[in-house]
Order: sequence, then C-alpha cells, then structure tokens
Amino acid sequence: VERTLRFWSNTVPIIVAYAVAEKWLNFSNYKEGEKDLLWDRLHQWGSAKLSRTMNELKGFYVKSGQLISTRVDLFPVQYIDRLSELQDRLDPLPAEVVKAVVSKELLNGEPIESAFSEFEDVPLGSASVAQVHKATLKSGKVVAVKVMRPYIEPKLRGDVQNVIKFAKAFEDLLPLDYYLVFTEIAQRMEDELDFRQEAKAMDKINDLLQKKPDGTRRYKPWLKTPRSVEGMVTKRVLVMDYLDGKTLTQIGEENKESGASNEALAKLIGEKLIKSLTKGFGQMVLEGGLFHGDPHPGNIMVLNNGDIALIDFGQTKQLTKTMQNQLAELCVMLEEEDRDFSGIADIVADMGVKLTPEAKKDALSACAVWMFDSLSEMPGNYTPDEFSENSPVRSIASFPQDLVMVGRAAVLIRGICAFFSIPWSVSRAWAPLARWKLYDVPTNEESDAKRRLLSFFEKLNFLRALVLGFLSRLWSPIAALFSLGRRRAQQQA
Repeated sequence: VERTLRFWSNTVPIIVAYAVAEKWLNFSNYKEGEKDLLWDRLHQWGSAKLSRTMNELKGFYVKSGQLISTRVDLFPVQYIDRLSELQDRLDPLPAEVVKAVVSKELLNGEPIESAFSEFEDVPLGSASVAQVHKATLKSGKVVAVKVMRPYIEPKLRGDVQNVIKFAKAFEDLLPLDYYLVFTEIAQRMEDELDFRQEAKAMDKINDLLQKKPDGTRRYKPWLKTPRSVEGMVTKRVLVMDYLDGKTLTQIGEENKESGASNEALAKLIGEKLIKSLTKGFGQMVLEGGLFHGDPHPGNIMVLNNGDIALIDFGQTKQLTKTMQNQLAELCVMLEEEDRDFSGIADIVADMGVKLTPEAKKDALSACAVWMFDSLSEMPGNYTPDEFSENSPVRSIASFPQDLVMVGRAAVLIRGICAFFSIPWSVSRAWAPLARWKLYDVPTNEESDAKRRLLSFFEKLNFLRALVLGFLSRLWSPIAALFSLGRRRAQQQA
C-alpha cells in the first residue's frame, strides 16, 4: 500500500502539469522562445521527479524508466538524461547473500567452492530483478552467474499492477496506448522470474544467429549472445558464457566522467551498432520469430574486440507465423519507390492496429513509416514527433501485443540513429530477408571471405580512431606549453 501511494502521489502531478500547460500555452500570447523556455523548465521538473520516484521504488518502475530512456527521438532530452541513470544502478546485494542463494538454489546446499574456483564479490551489474557476478568454474571456464534477488517476485508483481492501473487511468492524456505496452511487458515479466525459461530462449536465439537463412553456419554472427552452461541453470540461478566488454550505459558514464570525446570512434561504433542490431533483430523477427524483448542500453554491449552483443534474455517474444509474414510484406512494400500506401494501411489493419473513430486511413500507413522507415516522409501530412498534434500515433486506438515488442526494437535502432545523426531505415535493411522469407529470393549476403576482409578493415579503422584520439589528447597540453613559451618569450623581448 505504501509503495502504491508513493507512486501515485508523485506521478499524477506530472501528468496533470503537462495537461494544464498544454491547454494554457495554446491560449497564451507567449512567443515561441518563451514557450520553449517554459517547456524546458517543466521537463526539468518532471524528469527529476519521475527519476527520483522510480529510483526510490526500484522494481518494475526501473523497467518502465528504461523503456522511456531508449526513446531519444521522441522524449525530451531531460527525461532521457535523467532516466538513463536508472539503468544498472540499483544497490547490489551483499556477496554473502548472493553466494547463499547460489549454494541453496544451484548446489543443493554445498559450499560455493565445490563448483567455482573463483567468484568475484563485486557484481558486474545489479538490476531490478537480479545481479550478475563474474566467476570461474573448476574446469577453468570463465562464466557470468546471474542470481535473482530474494523475495523480489511479490514486490515486482505489485509494481506491475500499479503501472498498468496508472496507464489505464490516464490513457486519454498519453499520446500512445501505454496501457497495452505495459500490459505486454508485464506478461513477459513472468518469464523473467524463471531463469530456466530465459536460458531456453537465450540458447535458441544463439543457435539462430549462428546460421544463414540457407542453414549454413555464419563466419560471425551479427550479434554475439551468451549460452547457458549445461546443468547449471535453475529457476533463480543462471550460469552462462562471460562476454568481455562494456554496455552502452557504462561507455556513456565513462565518457561523461572523463569529459573526453572521440568523434571518429563514436561514429564507427554508432555505425557498427546500427548495422549489427538491425541485422540481428531482422534475423530474430523474420527468420525465427523469437527475439529479445528488452533492448535498452544496459543490455547492449560493445565487446573488447569491437563486436556488438546482446545480454539479459529475461524478456523475449515469440511471434506467430502470420505476424512474421505480415511484417515481411510490410518491409517489402515500404522499400518500393512507388509506394502503395493503401495496401500498406491494409496490412497494418490486418495486424490488428485499431484507429480512433475520427482517424483517416492514412494514419495506418503513416504509423508503419513512423515505426520502420525514418528516412521517408509520411503520407497524409503526418509528422514523426509523437507529441505533435499531427503524429499518426494520436490516431491509433490500440496496437496488437505482438507489435509492441517489435516496435521497441525498431524504435531503439531509430533512437540510436538519431543520437549519432546517421540516416537509416529498418524496413529497407530487412527487405532482402523479407523477400527471402516470402518468395525464396536469395539474400545475396556477403561471402565469408568478404566478411573476414571487412572485419579486418573495420578493426583497422577502430585502431586508427583510437590512435588519433590518443594523439589529439596528447597534443593539446603540448601545444598549450608551446603557446605559453612563445608568449613568455615575446614578453621578455
């Protein structure tokens, strides 16, 4: 009851403030610059209040904050900055508690030393459901051990119901059907509370990413993922491959703390991120139908060798064959130069997207462009700004639940594109795979030899960017010393 009251008492004023501000500013005589300043102040206040509330309550509220923080192309930057701090920032459990859970749940009460030669006390990450520790098995294999927080299940389920009730109560004030979004996340959350289900989905996706559409093995998967260790998975403990690298959250924090920036390297990482995520999610969605359902910066890694990896498969989604085929048709039609927007709208409607009574049919095709093709103009004078009166989202009464998770992946990729200012289209990148799925048209993927060569030059470019970044940082103080020496010499002369 106390958590519910704290949640409602802190979030309702935010929604009400935005509703009042929108009405007031529409009838005011403020100039555009003055309105922008007022909106900025409201965003600063609202984001601070929301972030503070979610951080104090933790649990599912942190999950909700993670969802918002991935949408850099839609939400005010104040909310992105504040809520991104929620990722992987929960207080860790004491090492003794973690080891006790591992002993009880995995080793039948035996001491942890019976299975592990090393077990690091400081966690790699600590999130709302579990925390992960680096360890070494007796065999010498380095692993990651995911341990569920004790007694988290009832607290998490209570949080879920609070957020769902909140979204339902204020659905008329929100620009998107977040009631449906959070309901879908809540359903997937049940799998997240059973690591056996997570391991099963993680291994299945790992198998899929290793293969080409024709079934042959890839030289290298577009996305690296861990595999579970056989015989070391229970409901509350999951032992899996250790991936050596840093999450996007950690990279952002380190750059912010150091104040250092390497634009060339950032651009290379951005391009690699976008290509790898697009290709990897295309495989998951269109080939297997089973995909990662919780893609946020804390679950995406840049490995030490430059590869991109996905971690934390607690939330996954299995699409129906019908939905897979509809998504494939959508990608093919969106790629065409002379688009049949009426046909696109029909497919979106067949998927189960419902319009508001006053909405026009163009809203359906505009919604498809909004989700999957950020390079194109929308039909019907719609705009991609979700909070604009001309956003197609405002004409949508409800989304089918299967589309909710696919939309999260597509929006994440679009958000990364916006952050790095890189033009990209998910639908166009998925179109070759979509044609293969629908019509058995060969995807004409790069040969293994070509991918090896591209991988070699990619690593050279990363090394070049790192060296140039180091030299620029080294030269700055040297140049300053030379400049100071010249000034002193001139003064003495």
